[in-house]
Amino acid sequence: MTIDAHTHLFPPSQARDREAIASRDAGFAEIYGDPKAAIAGAPALLAALREDGVEAAVAQGFAFAGEREVAEQNEYLLGVAAETPRSIVPFATVNPALPGWEREARRAIEQGARGFGELRPGTQGWDPLGPEAGRLAALAGEAGAALVWHMSEPVGHRYPGKEGGLAPAELIEVATAAPDVTMVGAHLGAGASFYLSMPEVREATPNLLFDTAAAGLLYDAGAIARLVATAGADRVLFASDFPLRRPGPELKGVLAGLDAATGDAIAGANARRLLC
Repeated sequence: MTIDAHTHLFPPSQARDREAIASRDAGFAEIYGDPKAAIAGAPALLAALREDGVEAAVAQGFAFAGEREVAEQNEYLLGVAAETPRSIVPFATVNPALPGWEREARRAIEQGARGFGELRPGTQGWDPLGPEAGRLAALAGEAGAALVWHMSEPVGHRYPGKEGGLAPAELIEVATAAPDVTMVGAHLGAGASFYLSMPEVREATPNLLFDTAAAGLLYDAGAIARLVATAGADRVLFASDFPLRRPGPELKGVLAGLDAATGDAIAGANARRLLC
């Protein structure tokens, strides 16, 4: 079974109200304020999965600042997942900077969310190593849910959405602080996998995974092989970042040059075991 471990969905109402949302949410405006920036709903994702031969996808929303947008997006994600349980695995949106955020997070878990993400503490205004983050990790641990972190490379070219996530060292600290909670560093972990070459770091972060979302836009053709060599095939998850990238071409690029067993693990077995 092939699983795309990182896609994004928005309800039709948020696609329609893009301009109004961008006027009150700077993080959303940076990425989606441009009318040309792709926003997709469940029908588009399901069509892409079917056309590209991918059986299922982890669907995330966006790290909104406002309570209204968070709740609206979670309602949509959980609803479409309930309608298509074999195809869409919902990861809920959460903002630990909001008062009473735990209530919405617990509601999402009770209604079927398998994790939270894509987490962007830098744009939402919370400390990934602070007390609210600790409560989020504890909640995820109790529920057997995963946390997907947006990663911000400290070097390289600028692009909308580069900021707001964790730096590589922060990801290592976050994963070390809650070793029983599955953590995913999106976008190849922004290079954090290199530090698994240190025995003490590898031992302290048995919970840390890396997805390949938008790898083709960020790194050269050898990046996936290097990630596998450093982190190990059991820590890598195929991901497209749909609708930014199509699952089919991204999967082809991710699997290029890998042996069958490694490819099977990355293409779906790891996600099925740890996220679904």
